Amino acid sequence: MKKRLIGAFIILLILIISLTNKTIFSLITLLASIFALTELIKAKYKDEKLDNIIYFICIISISLIVTNHFLFTVNHVITYIIPILLLSILLVTYNNKKYNVSDYFYLLAIIMFLGITFNLFIEIYNDNIYKCIYIFIVAFMTDTYAYISGMLIGKHKLTNISPNKTIEGSIVGTIIGCVISSLYYYIFIGNLSIIYIIIISLFLTILSEVGDLFFSSIKRYFKIKDYSNLIPGHGGILDRFDSVIFVILGLSLILNIL
Repeated sequence: MKKRLIGAFIILLILIISLTNKTIFSLITLLASIFALTELIKAKYKDEKLDNIIYFICIISISLIVTNHFLFTVNHVITYIIPILLLSILLVTYNNKKYNVSDYFYLLAIIMFLGITFNLFIEIYNDNIYKCIYIFIVAFMTDTYAYISGMLIGKHKLTNISPNKTIEGSIVGTIIGCVISSLYYYIFIGNLSIIYIIIISLFLTILSEVGDLFFSSIKRYFKIKDYSNLIPGHGGILDRFDSVIFVILGLSLILNIL
């Protein structure tokens, strides 16, 4: 519990620092994306260790996607073509006895998925810092109250993917997460009617729980407990920000529709 509290304090401190300045936020987001990518690479390759040159190309590729329109401005299509070409050349010519097509698509998928998500995160921050905070409120409130209520009243297991999650906890987490995030949005952003805000918040709280289960299923598939030990008592970036990633994608979709 002590480690978990220390970890929570560290997370909160980094979040507060990152939200004070656009450049700092973008750089911390870039670092988070690299850590997240590294965690997914280690989850698959474990002790085998991905060859350094391929790992380096993965880091360069995700950095280009995340920092596009921050450090430089290039057409998104060109940015996405770069990792495709680099990985294609490397994995086909570098060591085709060690790597195969599944390695190529796995690496390309996680680069694109994480790169696009964290790039959208920076764009949301640049558009409206309060929307960025809203993302954290949705994810963290839903997760926190699902965890607490699951311990207190949880009796029915939600899924085999994550044995500790309960139906009761999921319902309470969704409801309280929706209420708190809706109130926040109405007070600090307030550019929509309360009905729309509640519908959006409800959708995002559900998406938050789906994100949690999605990344838990990856851990279960690769037979690992945590993605890393980067954050004391919490695990890795993806252990703590799994639900945040899905909320970012969900909110970005909504903002493009509205």
